[in-house]
Amino acid sequence: MVRQGLTPRVEIASDEIPAPGCDAESDGVWYGCVTMARRWDTTVVPQVMIRAAPAEEQLDMTLRKLDACKALAPGASLRVLGVRSGQGSDEIEMPVGRAKFCSVVYRPDEGATWTAKIAPLHCAAEPGSCTTTPCECRRATDRKLELFTPEGRQCWACAEPGKEYQFRVNALAEQMEGTGVSWWPPSGINCPPILWMFMDWRAVFGGCPVVSGYMCLLFGCLLLRKVEELTGGLLPWTRVAPLFGPALKRGEAWRFVSFTFVHLQFLDLFHNLLTLLDTLDVEGTPAIVLGDGSNLKCGVGAKQNFMCYPSIGIGSAHTLGVALFSAAIGGMASTWLGFRAVFTGASNLGFGLSGAIVALYALYAGAELDQSTSVQRSFQDWVWLRLIFVGFHIAMEWIRGVSQRDAAGLFSHTAAFGAGFGYVLYFLPPMGDGSLLPADRPYIVPCAYDSSEGLVDVASGAPECVRLFSQLYEYSVPKVQHNAMLMFVATIGFTLLNIFVLQRRTSSSEAVLLGGMEVSAVCCVRKPAAAEGSRTPSWRNSNLEGKDIFLWCDVISVSRLQVPAEGATLQPMLELRVVGRDPKRAEGFLLQEQPEAKGTTRPMEGGDTLECRESLFLPVRFSKASYVQLVLRDPAAAGGADAGCLGVASLPLTQALRFNRKEYNERKLTFTPVGDGQRVCTSRTVAHVVFRSLQCDELPRLKRRIVKELEDRRFELAYREREVQALREMQANEADGEGGGAGGGGALVRAPARGVRHPRRGHGGVRPVHGGAADARRRGRRGLRRGVAAITRLAAVTAPAGDLGGSLLGR
Repeated sequence: MVRQGLTPRVEIASDEIPAPGCDAESDGVWYGCVTMARRWDTTVVPQVMIRAAPAEEQLDMTLRKLDACKALAPGASLRVLGVRSGQGSDEIEMPVGRAKFCSVVYRPDEGATWTAKIAPLHCAAEPGSCTTTPCECRRATDRKLELFTPEGRQCWACAEPGKEYQFRVNALAEQMEGTGVSWWPPSGINCPPILWMFMDWRAVFGGCPVVSGYMCLLFGCLLLRKVEELTGGLLPWTRVAPLFGPALKRGEAWRFVSFTFVHLQFLDLFHNLLTLLDTLDVEGTPAIVLGDGSNLKCGVGAKQNFMCYPSIGIGSAHTLGVALFSAAIGGMASTWLGFRAVFTGASNLGFGLSGAIVALYALYAGAELDQSTSVQRSFQDWVWLRLIFVGFHIAMEWIRGVSQRDAAGLFSHTAAFGAGFGYVLYFLPPMGDGSLLPADRPYIVPCAYDSSEGLVDVASGAPECVRLFSQLYEYSVPKVQHNAMLMFVATIGFTLLNIFVLQRRTSSSEAVLLGGMEVSAVCCVRKPAAAEGSRTPSWRNSNLEGKDIFLWCDVISVSRLQVPAEGATLQPMLELRVVGRDPKRAEGFLLQEQPEAKGTTRPMEGGDTLECRESLFLPVRFSKASYVQLVLRDPAAAGGADAGCLGVASLPLTQALRFNRKEYNERKLTFTPVGDGQRVCTSRTVAHVVFRSLQCDELPRLKRRIVKELEDRRFELAYREREVQALREMQANEADGEGGGAGGGGALVRAPARGVRHPRRGHGGVRPVHGGAADARRRGRRGLRRGVAAITRLAAVTAPAGDLGGSLLGR
């Protein structure tokens, strides 16, 4: 009864009925024995506060109260009712129908008795545990073992035939001694959840199936992503799974959960797997046998471990609920700041589970459940240490988000953390599996103080409350649940408002590239006019096909060339072309055909390695059938379109735009020699290029950024030139003999006329002169030339007559 969270109520029978019982007809003859319960130290405890005491102490107080009630009425019968806290356990009369449990415990003619039906007690069937009360095996095929606790107390356990050795803890410890398993620390407090999977993965999968299954599913989805890359997008995983705002306008609500299963590379998945490993205790503590034969899980095993790990998890069903709910809330919050952005990764899942852990340990510490545990140790210090671990993880995420200016990601993670915390406070799931705590929800305690009315009248019963971290932060259960529900409803409501009202001008057919694969809506996709009569499903029709984008290619270098003979000069150029089919399978590498777009670098000079570092911008229309072709040409050769071609290299446009986590794709392409180009270009010649993709609306922002960089280069170049001028004047003065000695030199540096002022700092004072000013000036001019070249090419593809590039060149 006490283990089920019920409070004992003692009642005395009148002499109206000879043998009163627990039926409804006897309600009128039973009256509550309203006395103050006493503890072992003779202190009195109100009836409504009995539930907060440990199970053993509740039993002791109930027995003392039975003795007191029998002394009040020696010739009357006694019975015990099991009632919920705050149910009016001190009322004079209570119908038996309001109680969860009833038993007559004393009759004058029979003495002590027990009339309630008791379910058969089954022996422990978990290795490392035993039952000290006489019990029976649940299955007839199991073998009942007689064991002894370290204190010498007799206990029993049931084992499957052939597995009896697993229950003999001392024998198992002797068997493990000297083996590779015995190096694990015997103290559970030294085994945080992140190590459990490496200690006994079978026990972890059995004790924490939801978190373990999530990790396996995340790894399988990463393999699914790799299969998609190998098949060229035949399996549209990247298109349907990531969280993309415009796709939500077509009702694709599954993306609020499915985006947690998308990872572009193993490094991101590895970081999230470590976070999930550190949250295993939110589901439960597995029964892992340690090196000395004791058990990691508190309250389990015949050999007690003083430093065991507390099992206060919420179970598999609620863990799955926290995972799905926190992922959805975090995804909703991310669309508020980045509706057109693409969100992937299971970081929201980890933060949601961390929020649930903080809520669980806050309830544990607030209710002071150390006094109710069935093992002789205190977890209070470990509770605060666990909270410090989670707080450190959250602080590092805030530092990362602020340093990288990732406002959407930071806001999403914070919302997921709050969702996990709020889920526990609203649903109030069971804490633990009964092996440690006396009840399923022991953190619900009687309210001790009402802020509006002062102390609560004990006789009228107390409402139920929860306490967070300490008794100072006490809140009534209905109020906490109401606030949590209000927060959840507000989040969902604002998300719907943002999707259908605030973002009403955003087209639902928008598409972006993620790692070279399309992300767009799959529901209600319109078929092209040429494919109206085809049977192609709607999800195979691309929203990105035919969209105008800009291909940005940075040509870094061309290496491993054959140096021409003495007297011969070679200044090749690199031509970037976008063609409609594979050049390797066409005759002449499609050099005679007109490309969709092309751009050429300036002539490159050098030996076997040609440094270029030039940017090319090509306006193209995206198509999965398009290819990017690099052609190394000799501008001195005369002839047709293929004249002067030294080598070619190509790759699909979708592979060129495969960025993964970075905003660019750095590739090294190997050339294929063409014609007479074998004298210069070999099969080992490599072009080092970097591909980027730009939307049409991103070009103005890029222009502004380049203009700002050019302004900074100009100011830096002017500053370096003034430094060089000041250095020359000092050298000239020293040569003429002026300012000889240390004093003269110091006067020259202090003189305002000789000082060098930074053009951006104005009145910032005199700056010292550095010997490397000439090199800095050359670097500044080189950077200025590159910036002007880049913005000139950018202006050539976006502005008529190159007005922006020409204005900059004129300056």
